[in-house]
Amino acid sequence: MPEQPTVPACAQHVWAWWWELNTRRPPGFESLAPLSYGEIRSWLLLTGKHVAPEEIDWLIGMDNAWLLVISEERNAKRERDKDESQRNKG
Repeated sequence: MPEQPTVPACAQHVWAWWWELNTRRPPGFESLAPLSYGEIRSWLLLTGKHVAPEEIDWLIGMDNAWLLVISEERNAKRERDKDESQRNKG
């Protein structure tokens, strides 16, 4: 799990929304699937939250950044595991 970033006070509510959506993220094939606009729309309809268009952009940006960090961490772990496996063979 990546370290949580420092989120400015003006975006704390969007960060909380992102976590709410993140816990309901559908699984991907080999990685996490990005949040879709459809999922966000459903969440908005079900929760009755009023979200400004720029806050949707923030949600998508947060999600893209999170997925990038997760992907980088997984790739780094694969490399570490590969290196360790090669050391154990030699």
